[in-house]
Amino acid sequence: MRIHDDFHLTYAVILEDCHSFCIWLDEKSSKWCYSKYASVDQMVLDQVIGRLGTEDELHLATN
Repeated sequence: MRIHDDFHLTYAVILEDCHSFCIWLDEKSSKWCYSKYASVDQMVLDQVIGRLGTEDELHLATN
């Protein structure tokens, strides 16, 4: 779920059987960051970030 944030492109992520956490794009470094509460395997985080990047590209292309 995309969150309105004046500083970053931010998403709330909720995974089955896990607690929620936030992921955001740091525009200065062009790197995705995630909250300290994201106690999820790095491979899962990479998959979530990959899907978010694809959704953003599709959203920008349709606007």
